[in-house]
Amino acid sequence: MEKRQYAPVIAGNYADPSVIRVGADYYMTHSSYKLTPGLIIWHSRDLLNWSRVGAALPRYEGDVWAPDFVEHNGVYYIYYPAGRTNWVVTAPSPAGPWSKPINLGIKGIDPGHTVGPDGKRYLHMSGGDCVELTADGLAIAGEIRHVYDGWRYPDDWVVEAYSLEGPKITLHDDYYYLTVAVGGTAGPPTSHMAVSSRSRTPSGPWEHSPYNPIVHTESRSESWWSKGHVSLIDSPDGQWWMVYHAYANGFHSLGRQTLLEPVEWTPDGWFRAAGSRQGIDHPDGVEGAIPADEAASFLDIFDDSELGLHWQCEGV
Repeated sequence: MEKRQYAPVIAGNYADPSVIRVGADYYMTHSSYKLTPGLIIWHSRDLLNWSRVGAALPRYEGDVWAPDFVEHNGVYYIYYPAGRTNWVVTAPSPAGPWSKPINLGIKGIDPGHTVGPDGKRYLHMSGGDCVELTADGLAIAGEIRHVYDGWRYPDDWVVEAYSLEGPKITLHDDYYYLTVAVGGTAGPPTSHMAVSSRSRTPSGPWEHSPYNPIVHTESRSESWWSKGHVSLIDSPDGQWWMVYHAYANGFHSLGRQTLLEPVEWTPDGWFRAAGSRQGIDHPDGVEGAIPADEAASFLDIFDDSELGLHWQCEGV
């Protein structure tokens, strides 16, 4: 079946997207690496057109990778790894003001937040580990436990390494869907992918999706390489989408860009990519041009007292 070829909804080096919806508003952040301000916050009303509304890290706090954006009981959190530990910042609004970073004191990368059926909060980590958080989400409340062994691709697939990372939890119809990236992030074009499993609890036991991999570059001839690191999001009208990152074929220097693709739920309760299904109702332009905000942001007349959020520099 022929695949649709999607254009980025945020072009440039915006990898590891983490997206939330609050009412009719969507917010997203990405890895910011060495750049400051870090953890730029993006806002949208349609998942296609995005504008910058804030930054969670006004100063360099170490190389920031694969954050998780969370709204819980009216408070906004971003969990992220940097400096061989993991941190959390909080705010009353996605635009801020954001708190100073709090060191959680745990190793691992790519924290992914969820709330269990008992109301307790957890962070899933790379490698299939999990740790309980305190009720306020600002400290750990137990020991790190290994709770998940991911789906395995066939041995003859061309990959970089297994590298289970980027866990994102989605609660849907009383199942916890754990979606992770495996295969390595920047090796052969066919290495990176996203796979999913489900359980009735955040700690398992897990059943692997029959539709794995959910997204995957199957050939180096495709327009997008190393597709993976999926975040699921729903719209107010009940449609579902996934955002993920990928390299443009032949343009690794542009970094991993943010793409959007429709999702459908199957009668047996699994989700899968719906991009090749005819008649899918998606926003105009998902397969089209880069949003206008991105193009306009490269123009600046410097008439404000502070630089705009589209200006970042390497932190020291």
